[in-house]
Amino acid sequence: MAGHRYPPRPHHPRPQHHGPAPVSVHTTGELALLGQEQLAGWLLSSTDDYVNDLEAGGLSRAAAENKANESTRREFPGGVPAAGQHVYAITVAGEQVGVIWLSAGPADDPTNWWILDLVVFEQFRGRGHGRLAMLLAETEAARHGAAKLTLNVFARNATARALYASLAYAPTKIVMEKLLTDPAT
Repeated sequence: MAGHRYPPRPHHPRPQHHGPAPVSVHTTGELALLGQEQLAGWLLSSTDDYVNDLEAGGLSRAAAENKANESTRREFPGGVPAAGQHVYAITVAGEQVGVIWLSAGPADDPTNWWILDLVVFEQFRGRGHGRLAMLLAETEAARHGAAKLTLNVFARNATARALYASLAYAPTKIVMEKLLTDPAT
């Protein structure tokens, strides 16, 4: 999946943490892996959001659904994260404020990790939680051996683009298109 989405999301209770200690940059913010039940709910909404983003980006609804479902099956076979897929609850002062998905780098570039989804729940937006999530993600990726963190963002998402630019993320590719109403034009 590509792009970051900031659609309204319901508040989810803080996940039960199992495994290594949560990542923490500030004493009030941390990342903790989602539990299976939360992961299942996030996966459904994230896939739906991705379909909508792809359709808004110009794909037909059917093509968007096919692409999103194929990606979900590949990255979460049977609803379980494939190797290298990490989905975290973003918590601030003990309350879950969003979700972030990190993906380990591909075999040909293992130190280039990706942020594939970042969602700050609607009621928590505008409070710096997206920035905190990005900093936490950078720390977590580096802890796993990443030397670089990459992401895609849809051009229409000005809020996300401004956040990433303020954190020194720079554009490396730009895709441009034009809709043709008359093939002769």
